[in-house]
Amino acid sequence: MEVNILAFIAVALFISVPTAFLIIIYVKTVSQSN
Repeated sequence: MEVNILAFIAVALFISVPTAFLIIIYVKTVSQSN
């Protein structure tokens, strides 16, 4: 179970970090265009 939980956390971070980074860039781009 511990391995599965750690793997789930690793995947969640691996997906959420780049996604949040792209969202921040998108928001900045929209703010500048307006």
